[in-house]
Amino acid sequence: MRIFLAFLFWHVVLTSSTGQVFMRPFENAAAMGMGGATLALPVLSTGIPNEGQLGLGTRLGFWGSSALPYGIEGWRSAHLQGIAGIGKFGGAGLTIDHSGTEEYREQRFRLSYGRRLAEAFYLGGSADVLRASAQEYGSLTMATFGLSVLARALPKVWVGARIQNPFQQKIGEDLIPTVLRIGASWKPSDLFLLSFETEKDLERKAMIKAGMEYRPVPLLVIRAGMRSNEVTRMAFGAGLKLQNNLAIDLSSEWHPSLGLTPAAMVSWRR
Repeated sequence: MRIFLAFLFWHVVLTSSTGQVFMRPFENAAAMGMGGATLALPVLSTGIPNEGQLGLGTRLGFWGSSALPYGIEGWRSAHLQGIAGIGKFGGAGLTIDHSGTEEYREQRFRLSYGRRLAEAFYLGGSADVLRASAQEYGSLTMATFGLSVLARALPKVWVGARIQNPFQQKIGEDLIPTVLRIGASWKPSDLFLLSFETEKDLERKAMIKAGMEYRPVPLLVIRAGMRSNEVTRMAFGAGLKLQNNLAIDLSSEWHPSLGLTPAAMVSWRR
């Protein structure tokens, strides 16, 4: 099993992405339940996928999530994120992503800042440190950055965009993925939210994402979503709001060849 896991990681990182390193980290449980279509959300129930969201007014927040990719024992994915308001119109955040086994690990450390520039326009950016390490092969570390915007286009429609690694930095001959995301969301009421997004890695086909949130009662949220490029993956999940601003979220994503990836998250914000 250990040899198989090491082979699987190197196959995903090197052969399937043709000279790229660093895989896309698994989202937290709430974002996974919406198929990852979270870039243009005007709420922070799925954390901060768009740094512009740091200007929405949340003063403090914490998200801690873990996933078991495709149900494979020994492969763990974790996501930690914390945010704090700065002044009246801005905020800063720290995100730590980890995915790996004993033989191969990847980490992403992201420091973010976002600010409201106008009543319906938000701008943000991030500085990232990426690290990959494999037994007997050594490690790679590099830095990159991202820029993002969030805007209310109509009273109930929000749009967002984000670019990561815009200058296509490399480690030796290996490309660090340059990813462009563009999305929109429609929130007609506090009960329902619908979101769409496209994600384009310059070395891969575009990915289409869609997700929804439905709150039948204030304490419960139900999520469903999908994403599709080479294959279509379906996702579903639910969240429960507890006392003292705590929330618990559970979700699962289904890959037609690799199976289910379950995830769980605990969050707090005010």
